[in-house]
Amino acid sequence: MPDIDPWGDVEIGNYKQKMEKFGIDPIEEVEDRLPDHRFIRRNIVFGHRDLDTLLDARDEGEEFAMMTGIMPSGIFHFGHKCVVDQIKMYQQMGAQVTIAAADIEAYNTRDMSLEEARELVIEEYLKNYAALGIDLENVDFYFQSKAGNDHLMRSKLFSRYLTQNQVEATYGSAEPGKIASALTQYADILRPQFEENGGKKPTVVPVGLDQDPHIRLTRDVASKFKDQDFMKPSSTYNKFMRGLQGGKMSSSDPKSYIALTDDIEDAKQKIDEAKTGGRDTLEEHREKGAKLSEDMVFELLTFHLVKDDKELARIKEEYSSGEMLSGEIKQIAKQKLEEFLTDHQEKRREKAPEVEQYIEENFDFET
Repeated sequence: MPDIDPWGDVEIGNYKQKMEKFGIDPIEEVEDRLPDHRFIRRNIVFGHRDLDTLLDARDEGEEFAMMTGIMPSGIFHFGHKCVVDQIKMYQQMGAQVTIAAADIEAYNTRDMSLEEARELVIEEYLKNYAALGIDLENVDFYFQSKAGNDHLMRSKLFSRYLTQNQVEATYGSAEPGKIASALTQYADILRPQFEENGGKKPTVVPVGLDQDPHIRLTRDVASKFKDQDFMKPSSTYNKFMRGLQGGKMSSSDPKSYIALTDDIEDAKQKIDEAKTGGRDTLEEHREKGAKLSEDMVFELLTFHLVKDDKELARIKEEYSSGEMLSGEIKQIAKQKLEEFLTDHQEKRREKAPEVEQYIEENFDFET
């Protein structure tokens, strides 16, 4: 079995070991060239491959791109929001942004119909993307099933540059549905460099480590493909938010996540029930302080709810020293969560008709 399964449960284990094994460099190497973003400062985005190539293009005023995908796995939650925050960062840097809705992959690997996958993309992802500040009119957004014949044809041509041994060593098997999905992803990742999209240019794909097998094989295909000159895509790697109870955050377990459409009181209840790093007794907590690495509420604050580093540092100091109790950090989280969700859900209601109109004008699902 491979070390990483892009279609399996996310259990990365030791990030450092995986970085060394697969040739991923620490983000600190290029940190001073990136925007002042909390994901970079807090090492949530922790690694990269060839990002300096893209940054060189930016500094020289040349075109560069960012590509990402939407896997319609269920309700949109704070774990998914990490991708949107990075899209916005690259847009602000001047990147051309491409977003692929993976309805073919969902059909092949998630036992969904195309209709179910598309409905999830629209209702759970695009409406939340728009509310979070993504303007669909300013990105190349498409569904894999509607990508066009040239796009899908290229994905089949790419198969010439792979061997069965290579595929099995990377993915663990050569199951037809998964391989078809992988080849479609290679076309997605290289789409910003297709001739009709301006040709060869540096392109970055922000991913979790679970998706690195796709990045590695796309880079291999890009270097071998003979019908067009591609640059190997760059990649960045972000840590996964853990579930509210610890362990994996899963769309199939509502108690493990907070959805951006959750009822606010229900969301606050999830905070109350979340796993913390508080000690067993008040006396022990005052003496030893909280175990931050085991505290899911602090993790939510770090990833999303506290934007100011000084405020986060104060909470960290008071909580880890035992001055602040678990109940107090939960109160902070509930207040900030209520503020965020109130604002976000109002924006979502405002943006929903625009998203529906955009889909109606740009996609014909009758064919």
